[in-house]
Amino acid sequence: MPSLTTPEYLISNAEKYANENAISWKDGSGNWVSMTWSEFCDTTMGVAKSLIAMGFEAGDKLSIYSYNRMEWFAAYAAANMCNGAAVGVYHTCSPEEVEWVVGNSDSKFCFVGTNPMDGGDPSKMCSHRLQATMGSLEKVETVVSMAGMDAIDHPNAISWSDFMVRGAETPDSAIMDRIASIKPSDTAALIYTSGTTGNPKGVVLTHDNFDFELECVHKITRYNQGEGYVSFLPAAHVFAQVADNHLWIRDAMHMRVVDSPLNAVDYWKEVEPYLVIGVPRIYEKIFSNLMAALGSKLGLLKIPVLGGIIKKKAKAKIGMSNVRYAITGAAPINPDILHLFHKLDVPLFEGYGMTETTAGATLNYDNNNRIGSVGKPLEGTGLRIADPNENGEGEIQFNGRHVMAGYYRNPEATAETTTEDGWLKSGDLGRIDSDGYVYVTGRLKEIYVTSGGKNIAPLVIEETMKSIPVVSQCMLIGDGRKFCSALFTLDVGAILRDVHGLDGATQVPKDPAEQLAKLAELGHDLSEYTAVGSATHNELGAAVNELNQKFSSPEQVKKFTVLPRDFGVDHGEITPTLKIRRIQIRENWAAEINAMYSDA
Repeated sequence: MPSLTTPEYLISNAEKYANENAISWKDGSGNWVSMTWSEFCDTTMGVAKSLIAMGFEAGDKLSIYSYNRMEWFAAYAAANMCNGAAVGVYHTCSPEEVEWVVGNSDSKFCFVGTNPMDGGDPSKMCSHRLQATMGSLEKVETVVSMAGMDAIDHPNAISWSDFMVRGAETPDSAIMDRIASIKPSDTAALIYTSGTTGNPKGVVLTHDNFDFELECVHKITRYNQGEGYVSFLPAAHVFAQVADNHLWIRDAMHMRVVDSPLNAVDYWKEVEPYLVIGVPRIYEKIFSNLMAALGSKLGLLKIPVLGGIIKKKAKAKIGMSNVRYAITGAAPINPDILHLFHKLDVPLFEGYGMTETTAGATLNYDNNNRIGSVGKPLEGTGLRIADPNENGEGEIQFNGRHVMAGYYRNPEATAETTTEDGWLKSGDLGRIDSDGYVYVTGRLKEIYVTSGGKNIAPLVIEETMKSIPVVSQCMLIGDGRKFCSALFTLDVGAILRDVHGLDGATQVPKDPAEQLAKLAELGHDLSEYTAVGSATHNELGAAVNELNQKFSSPEQVKKFTVLPRDFGVDHGEITPTLKIRRIQIRENWAAEINAMYSDA
């Protein structure tokens, strides 16, 4: 372990940068509210003292069910101060998912906050969903409602203010003793996988796992005290936990917390951050708006060098003028997006990893970047291709200090994911080129075998089809079928922008429900664009035919269906990290899928 743990870095920051801003967020009126390092450390110490006063022991678990807010980060840091583990619960989780994660983790405490995606619907609010599960969560001794929220109706529930006074008599020394007791092998966090197939598994990540990951990050890039960072990825996500709960503190950055993930780019424009961590979906949206604003896709991407004025305006438009390092991960990204960002001198790099590898295991970065690959393995990372075929493709496997300690209370799953010689099975197919760059070519569990015996990897095909501006989501169909087909959903924002002429950055609402309302306000319904024979449907067909030329005949999309709505978390079709759940989608849209093969 390094000389300091993350809790010790926090205490050090409170001494060295006492009056410098640590974390900021906007109040209900849109005004910034800030806490200094001294204030945030005091708040975190207060949470830790109350936890100890109420029986939180070393090794205990604390669940946090909310979107990102100050209390989320204070609760996480306090759990670590007490030598316990934090358990992030996605703010969009259903009552059944909440029950599983909080219950399976043996959490003694549960902090509950807000879901900015609830649309005012009580059934989607975190407090209502948690309350619906409390009868089954016998191990939860205390539920703490975050500041500004009413306590849920349960004997074990208290408000934030009532909770914070419980530790008034706990001495600082009790916290310092707990911090001093932290060992590298102690659990820092349980992070539950997004569960594309069955119940999520709790990934046990230790302090040493995070330490190694951060050591690797610091070999590539480092940030100065006070440099801006915007927290918008759900804090339950492993990428967010590495950056928002550890890197932010260790580099003493100034973190601004977004009120809703839909507003990330607006916050970037205001903050001009030095570090950006995102998933492909947000960069796809930015790319689409940039292409619409700057010129046609073909024309813009073929220009070898863009002028300085264009670059400056474009970077300002997306809030990336100061970015030293931006990363995309969690899913494949269209290489065209990376090419455009680099033409604009925005250092956006693709990486690859898993929750089980504490986020990144491979990264592209300055002077070590090959678009189309996911970079080279981080220094100290073991990476091998198991049983490669004639093309050098096989399962990607890992070892190293960032590999998880195992799945919580699930030795069977741990054994299934680990080879006899101790390597972690990724479940991903890939290859390594002669220069050491890694390429992810598909998921083992998602390889389709057509009725003709052809193996199809859907991820690359789906990502290519999503480059069509009007497309929001694409899922390839083809397993056991005579040919490949696809389910498409439409991007209503792109329709408002490209069909109706609204400015994508300023006039198109960010919320999908508000986009549909705007479309209705203009006198139109989404069915006009999904219907076979409509102009949009015909244009989509032409674009699919063009992109099909990139693939062999068995891989080409021969038929497609445009669905009447987008895939949704509440329908079980996508995970909180926006990965598609294939089994659920096939079940929900079985009639539409079968119709495409009715005459096959």
